[in-house]
Amino acid sequence: MTPTTVPNVPTVPTTVLVADDHALFRDGLQALIGRWDDFEVIGAAADGTEAVRLARALRPALVLMDVRMEPMGGVEATRQITAADPDVRVAMLTVSSLGEDVYQALRSGAHGYLSKNDPAERLHESLVGLMGGETAMSPGIAARVLADLADPRRGAGPQAADRLTVRERDVLRLLVDGLSNDEIARDLFVSEATVKKHLGSIMTKLHMRNRVQVAVFGVRQGLVG
Repeated sequence: MTPTTVPNVPTVPTTVLVADDHALFRDGLQALIGRWDDFEVIGAAADGTEAVRLARALRPALVLMDVRMEPMGGVEATRQITAADPDVRVAMLTVSSLGEDVYQALRSGAHGYLSKNDPAERLHESLVGLMGGETAMSPGIAARVLADLADPRRGAGPQAADRLTVRERDVLRLLVDGLSNDEIARDLFVSEATVKKHLGSIMTKLHMRNRVQVAVFGVRQGLVG
């Protein structure tokens, strides 16, 4: 009997909503994403109010949100969008690594903070990681953002670092530097599965639930590259 050949099932692109009040940047970002097979722009908004409306109507998997918009900014829009749909992923886009609004956005439900100056390849890699459950942070600014998010009244105490192995400390240090799981694996010459295993162990030992909490702890311990 001849075995039946099962055809390859095409991967469904991640649906994206772009929100930015600068038409030129908004159009350029749509054109860039349009060249990627794994992402598809299904809507574009010129302000936060329109972003909230389109997010509810179109139900995108990912929202790329500008921080500064009028009349409703990206922070409030992010809060409303994630409150209505906890499954949506929101990545903030900004030209600056500073500003309380960025930190408020991350607290309000955003899953990442990306610089508009990032090259196209880095942006794509960050968004792929974000949709895979990682926290998307542009290199060089992750530590600064996470440090401001750190609340000394929460999280594990300094003595908790003593529970980590040498390798787990290496992983934590690279996480603070803003590296993705794949980048950490390449830096340490191990598999990505091994990195995920170390991260799971770190979260268990520190009684934390996600990468952001772990990175905040690392910043507070001075593990800034």
